[in-house]
Amino acid sequence: MKKKIVSLLVTGCLLFVPTTAFADDNKTVIKTVDDLLAFGKAVNDGDFNGKTDAVVVLDKDLDLTGIDWTPIGNVFNAKGELQNYFSGKFYGNGHTISNIDFTPIYGKDMLVGFFGDIEGAEVSGLTIEGNLNVTNADNDYTFYGTIAGFAGDCTISDCVSNVSFNNNGKYVYGFMGMVGQADGTTFEYCENTADITISGDSSSLYVGGIVGYAQNGTEVRYCSNAGDMVYAAANAGGIAGRLIENAKVVNSYVTGKLTPIGNGTTDVGGIVGSINGGSVSDCYFAGEIDLSQYSARKPYTRFGGIVGKDSSSTPDFKNNYFTETEDVEACGSNKEAGEAKAYDYMTTKEFYDELTANGAKYQYVEGKTPVLPTKEYSVDFEVTPADLKNVAIKVDGKEITGNTAMLTAGTYTVEVLADDCEPLSREITVSADIATHTQAFELAYKSADYTEVDKAEKAAKALNKDDYEDFSEVEKALAAIDRTKNITEQADVDAMVKAINDAVANLVKKTPASSQTDSSASDSSTADSKADSSSKAASNASNTNPSTGVAGGAFALALLSGAAVVMAKKKK
Repeated sequence: MKKKIVSLLVTGCLLFVPTTAFADDNKTVIKTVDDLLAFGKAVNDGDFNGKTDAVVVLDKDLDLTGIDWTPIGNVFNAKGELQNYFSGKFYGNGHTISNIDFTPIYGKDMLVGFFGDIEGAEVSGLTIEGNLNVTNADNDYTFYGTIAGFAGDCTISDCVSNVSFNNNGKYVYGFMGMVGQADGTTFEYCENTADITISGDSSSLYVGGIVGYAQNGTEVRYCSNAGDMVYAAANAGGIAGRLIENAKVVNSYVTGKLTPIGNGTTDVGGIVGSINGGSVSDCYFAGEIDLSQYSARKPYTRFGGIVGKDSSSTPDFKNNYFTETEDVEACGSNKEAGEAKAYDYMTTKEFYDELTANGAKYQYVEGKTPVLPTKEYSVDFEVTPADLKNVAIKVDGKEITGNTAMLTAGTYTVEVLADDCEPLSREITVSADIATHTQAFELAYKSADYTEVDKAEKAAKALNKDDYEDFSEVEKALAAIDRTKNITEQADVDAMVKAINDAVANLVKKTPASSQTDSSASDSSTADSKADSSSKAASNASNTNPSTGVAGGAFALALLSGAAVVMAKKKK
């Protein structure tokens, strides 16, 4: 539901037309000044109304030198109702919009800032640099914020405001800060680094380094202001101008110099200007307090090191400290809003221990006042393939739960383990860039077991294919071996083994010649030999000895007969 801008001391209120949010998967990426101007025009044309799922990503630092800036979300109808606004997610990704000049539009447009109005939006990782040097003496009531003039039900994180403001003594009134007026909005890890000077008669003006006017449960936590402040505003503080309706400032600090101006008719405090139903806890103001331009009567009733004035029926202060300064109390309303400490003491380990003893979160820096804890980003780890079992993710050796870790900006070694997968380890870098807040890891399954394949392959290759009638099925099974299978495909590997073994089992050896055939061939050879011998003998017997003229056969018989007689005589 859209929030109603509270315009104090202005006749009437500005009403917002409720809209219904709907999903929009489109993402807008801004890389150039023209891209930014086109996005701003689309919002002001109503293209983003209610689009809470819209995502806009700033991909580059942009320099707006020479650009006549029109706030994004700043279109009213004739009835004074805001028509168009931004409700999505704007990710600055740690980038800077520089040299933006709000001077020409301040006091002319009701909503002034990078954004005019944001509703249900998220803005993160954005730095705005520029200036606002008031030159218009006839100013209207203005909602001015470097990030947004008005924010309803928003989250603003990790943003820096570096836009100097000087009203040059000219009359100004309204709200001003990183956000002018915040309703139900959360600020965290935001910082103002620019100087703010409000001099002269400012009437109804609410000024804070982070928020001018905070209401309806708005909470400022883990924020700081290092800019110098010269305040003549009616309600002015280092962090917030005014808190009402349970608005809070928690765990935040100010180190810029504070110079109140005037005779004590304004509410000025180191942390908050005025409170009526809000609280301040775990905060400290460690800047110099310069009273040289403050002519209020002592004791000061509307100036304090923590809060200028508290009108709450039940004040809510805890664990707050401020720079010890003569005649200055924690709260001008004589409330125990905090404790004075010497600046030198506030730079010691003892002060750090005292500040954090009750739950405040700071970091100790030797020789300096405590600083805020380093911002942590929610980093999601996406592990594939899906349905892995027993996935374990370790970041710098420490196992995380739920696939999400809160990490500060920096470099980490991440190891991912899962059943049946090879372990994967690599370095990641985390920063304000949302692209680093999702880390994807694709695991590789372990290889399937090829032991039986190796055995079957070796046995098959040991065979002499010439000994078999058909070896083609074995060759086909061997050629089909695929060694790219993983452990989830073991069945395919087992099938390869079976195919090889079945092919080998089905081999048929070539048939050799039978033993009967060999014997017949031998007998035939012997008979042929005998026949040949007989033929030769017959031939010889039929021939006549050429030297004697005796028939060959008779001559042979005579020789045989003589031999027989000789052998007989020898036996006798």
